[in-house]
Amino acid sequence: MPTVYLAHVRSGTDRAGTGARGEAGMLDTHVVPSLMKWGVSPHADLVYRTLIAYGPWPVDSISRSLEMRPRQVRAALDELAELNAAVPDGPLSGGRAGDDRLWSSRPPAQVLSLLRDRHHRAALARERLHHRLVRASYPSLVPDPARILAGGARPLEGVEQTMERLAEVSATERHENLGINPEPAFSTAQVRAAAPMERQSMARGVVMRCLGVPASAEDESDWHDEEMRGHGLEYRELSEVPGKLLIVDRATAFVRIDPGNRARGMWEITAPDVVADLVSLFFQQWARATEPARFWTPPVGLTPRENTVVVMLAMGYTDVAIASNLDISVRTIAYTLSGLMDRYAVTNRFQLGLRLGAEAASQAPAGQTEAQETNGE
Repeated sequence: MPTVYLAHVRSGTDRAGTGARGEAGMLDTHVVPSLMKWGVSPHADLVYRTLIAYGPWPVDSISRSLEMRPRQVRAALDELAELNAAVPDGPLSGGRAGDDRLWSSRPPAQVLSLLRDRHHRAALARERLHHRLVRASYPSLVPDPARILAGGARPLEGVEQTMERLAEVSATERHENLGINPEPAFSTAQVRAAAPMERQSMARGVVMRCLGVPASAEDESDWHDEEMRGHGLEYRELSEVPGKLLIVDRATAFVRIDPGNRARGMWEITAPDVVADLVSLFFQQWARATEPARFWTPPVGLTPRENTVVVMLAMGYTDVAIASNLDISVRTIAYTLSGLMDRYAVTNRFQLGLRLGAEAASQAPAGQTEAQETNGE
């Protein structure tokens, strides 16, 4: 999850704001939640949305409507069929989706229930394994900060004192912010608490790099991740990371007092040699990490705000939820979408979603498509 200060907000069971998403999406009259959060490919998600909107369609009609190659549509339908999210009008022959058959979508509630259950079991198993490995490999980033001489470290006792100090430091940082975040999930309440600090830092031109782990299905920070990446946040992932770490302007570092208990608070470290060692550790891990695929990459040419709004709509957020999360007005959302509809010469949000999705799909796999055609596929 590409976020910096969020990595240090108290985690709990507060899931406030969850109900504001997923009930409107890109459609005016249909609920079409995105399936990509649960591991479905962008092409399959786009085909599923099209089947929901238009009803049973054959491969060639889907291909023309979405401007996707027939083989891409067939691959997407194969994927949906395996998930029981789409079914043909007859049995599959040889495991390949026939071009002459009509394909129908399963109800979103039924599909999401299956995907959620499968993903939840896998996420729990991964998280248990992750915690065991991290505790064994990285017992503490700084073995004994209390022994740092000349006032080079001080404890910030508890979450409240920690957050107050982080807010002070955030207001004064000017150049660079390096963060490591081992949490696989955050609630909406946590994201909203940390978002203002991160937006202010990005607005001042602070370079932000964040290293994290793959998000679990319970994570609710996806919208903020897309917002920050649209503004230039650099984010990479590893299967496991050393622990919580925040380094501001390579002068001040924060690590947890107890790696296994966030409620204890954090150490604020200013000793130059220790901070330098932590910077070195960060970039060692950064060099090993890779940039994950985004939830959905909109077409090239959108502004950061347009990018964030259309991605959140694709995720299933309502206008009210988007406005609340981004701290802007609902009217601003309407103006943003109206400008996009004019630009793409469409008359409603669903048409806009299909146009953006088709354009993004044609851009994203361009290199892969050329390579596949070179190999004779």
